[in-house]
Amino acid sequence: MEAIVFYGPSISAAELDGLMPATHAPPIRRGDLDAVGHHDVIVILDGEFGQNFAVSPKEILAVIEEGKTVSGAPSMGALRASELDRHGMIGIGWVYEYFRRSEVRRDADVALVYPPFDFKPMTVPMVDVEYWMEQALAAGRIADPQRTTALKAARKIFFAERTSEKLLDALRDAIGAPLLALLLEQSGGTIPNVKRADAVEAVCFAASLAQRHQHEKEG
Repeated sequence: MEAIVFYGPSISAAELDGLMPATHAPPIRRGDLDAVGHHDVIVILDGEFGQNFAVSPKEILAVIEEGKTVSGAPSMGALRASELDRHGMIGIGWVYEYFRRSEVRRDADVALVYPPFDFKPMTVPMVDVEYWMEQALAAGRIADPQRTTALKAARKIFFAERTSEKLLDALRDAIGAPLLALLLEQSGGTIPNVKRADAVEAVCFAASLAQRHQHEKEG
């Protein structure tokens, strides 16, 4: 069973190599699934939104109907999985669940800026902030009104300008330096990268599928 992973800023090539053998493909865009060929497992992590036409639900449904396994997390993959999980696409991770339970799905919530040569994130996606505040609320580190204030402050920053420095300045103004310092301390000194965590989970899931298939074939 051969796998192809459409990845980008959510996970590095080195991390991907360490998790499973797979064909690496850049962030998915419309038409890319026409070339998946002999790959049985398709993992959609990152994708293009504004630069080119995004991969359509119809394209994904077509390869599912061919008998291929398609999973999605934590960016374009999570968005499409939240739309197509009833049709066989497998959604994985917190971002997928976030989109699945949201009344309105916003592409901009996973959007960020990255250079095309190494995909290293240059800005902070809104889902990272949503995850951070959800975890802080659940742990009793922040009250709901403060969480709402923090999220509003983060959303006011255009995704292409939401650098970690600019985001932290906005949060400091919105909820106060002491509370922000406490939240950062509780999250290891940085804004949690939920997209990376979900990407790792999705690739590990694909690796387990491939391994199980190999055992069944040998048995």
